[in-house]
Parts: sequence; C-alpha cells; structure tokens
Amino acid sequence: MENIQGKKEVESRSRRQLNRRSNALFLKIAGGPLRAYSLLKHVGRKSGREYALPLSAYPLGDGFVIALLYGNANTVDWCLNVMATGTCTLKTQGKEYVLERPEIIPASQALAAYPPLLRFILTSRGINEFLWVHQQAEQKDTLL
Repeated sequence: MENIQGKKEVESRSRRQLNRRSNALFLKIAGGPLRAYSLLKHVGRKSGREYALPLSAYPLGDGFVIALLYGNANTVDWCLNVMATGTCTLKTQGKEYVLERPEIIPASQALAAYPPLLRFILTSRGINEFLWVHQQAEQKDTLL
C-alpha cells in the first residue's frame, strides 16, 4: 500500500513540474490566433493575486467551456478561484472576453463544443466535469 501511495505522489510531483515548465512556454502563445491555447486570467480566492493560465477553451452557447483535466470542481485551484470570484477573463484567438456566472456542467452538455478527436480523448480519459463561463451581458459579442 505504501509503495502505491509513494508512486502516486512521485507521479503527481512529476506532473506538477512538467506543468510548471510547459506553462511558461504556453503562456507566450496562449490567446493568440491558434484555437488550441487560450489564456485564462483569474484572481486568487485567498491571495487576491491575479493569475494567468494557458488552457483550452471552446465556445458553448453564450460563453466558453473548459475541461477540468486534473481533478474536479472541488480540487482544481483555478476553477475554485473562478467559482469564488464569479468572474474571469479569457483571451482566445486574439480576442478578450470578460466572463461571469461560472457553473460546473457534465460531459453530456460540454462535449458538443469540442472537435471530435478531443471529444474522444476527453471521454477516454474519463473527464466528466467542465467549467462553463458566460459572457457579461453588456459585452455580448459573437463568439468565435
């Protein structure tokens, strides 16, 4: 049992280190013309500090949907921050959107926003929680 727990901790630590290094690279290209990487800006619920995170976001309804890849709505820090403050900013394909009214939705509602290959990958990885954030009413703009 200890061996399995130790192995999981090493894997988790390795994943965090890889994410830290790759985030530095992806921060440089996120929000640019490529759909693959958007830039999410949010405020820490405890620190009040602004954070920027590269991730993939896809248009859904009047907002964007983001997969919770490394945990769930109760464990993913950036998601907890957005839920606590009720707002965030998303830069994608060169445009910036002020988003509000975050809600957690199941894969059955969110996957329609994703291209077929990503739908397959998310489903095969067992990703079943997504954050859906809506555009501010006064900013309503045609989504990409």
